[in-house]
Amino acid sequence: MKLSIIVPVYNVEPYIEQCLASIYSQTFIDFECIMIDDGSTDKSGESCEAYARMDSRFHVIHQLNKGVNFARDTALHQATGEYIGFVDADDYIEKDMFFTLMNSAIGNKADVVICNWWDVGENYCKTSTHYTITGRLSKELAMQSLALDKISSHLWNKIFKRHLLDEAKVLFTAKNMGDYSWMHHIFHKADIFFYVNKKLYFYRYRADSIIHNTNLTKMVQRYSIAKERRDFYKLYYPHMLVFANVGAFKQAWNLCKNYACPLASGEKETYLEADSFIKEFANEYINVLNVGKKERLSLWFYAHFTKGVRIWKILRKKLVFLH
Repeated sequence: MKLSIIVPVYNVEPYIEQCLASIYSQTFIDFECIMIDDGSTDKSGESCEAYARMDSRFHVIHQLNKGVNFARDTALHQATGEYIGFVDADDYIEKDMFFTLMNSAIGNKADVVICNWWDVGENYCKTSTHYTITGRLSKELAMQSLALDKISSHLWNKIFKRHLLDEAKVLFTAKNMGDYSWMHHIFHKADIFFYVNKKLYFYRYRADSIIHNTNLTKMVQRYSIAKERRDFYKLYYPHMLVFANVGAFKQAWNLCKNYACPLASGEKETYLEADSFIKEFANEYINVLNVGKKERLSLWFYAHFTKGVRIWKILRKKLVFLH
C-alpha cells in the first residue's frame, strides 16, 4: 500500500459526500482511506459506512467524540501506507491531487510534498498560493518558510513519509491548533522537501466551524504555541530565530490588536507578554517582511497609544453588544 488517506469526520453531513466522492475519484488508485467517525450525531457516519461497503479501500472506525487530533491519531495507528495524506471531511480535492503528490514524492524520494490550494466560501473561490515554482526545497528554506508561515502548518495540503508521523505521534494529542503545534517537529525530522505549484485542494471556509470560531482564549493559546515554536527554533535553528520571531509576532499582533486585555490571571500574563513582544520586535517584523504603510501606522499607533487602544476595544465591544 503506497498511500493512506486519513479523514476525521464529525457532523459534516452536508459536505461529506462531496469529500468522499473526490477521494473515490482519484486517478491514483493505490490508497486506503481511513475515515474516523468521531462521535457524529448526524448522518455523517452512515455516509462513511456506504463508502466502506462500496469500495474495499475505504475503512470506517466509529469512536466517541475526542476531537480532530485524537481522531487523526486513531487513524494513524491503523494506517499501512508508505505515505500519509489528510483530507478534512468538509473539504474536497482535485481528482489528480494524490497522483501529482505521489509522483513528486516517488520521483524525488521526498519526505514531504506540499501543494497550493483554493479557499472556498459560500459565494467565492479564491486562490491561496505561497510558492510559484515547482521543485525541491532545501531543508534550510523549508524550515525558514515554515517559521514565516510562507509554508502553512496545515496537514491537508501535504503528504508525509510515514516514519515522520510515527516519530511525532505523541504530538497528535495536542488539543489546540494541533497542526501548528507540531508541524515544525515533523519538518525537523525530514530531509527532502518538494513543492508543487498547483492548487489541488479545496479548503472550505465555514463560519460555524470550530477552527474559525475564534475567541480571546483561543488567541491567547495561539500565541502560547507560537512561543513554543520560537523556543524550538532557538534551540535547533538559532540562525533562523529572526524568522521564528516574525511568526510569533503575527500571533501576538492578531491577539493584541483584536482583543482587550483579559482579566483571568494566566491569560492576562500571556497577553501582556504578547504586548511587550510587539513593542520589542515591531521594527524587526517591519524590516523582515517589508510591511506596507497601513500596517506600519497601525503598529506605531498601538505602540504609542496602547492604553487608549485597549479602552477603545472595550467600548467598541460594549457598543456592539448593545446593538
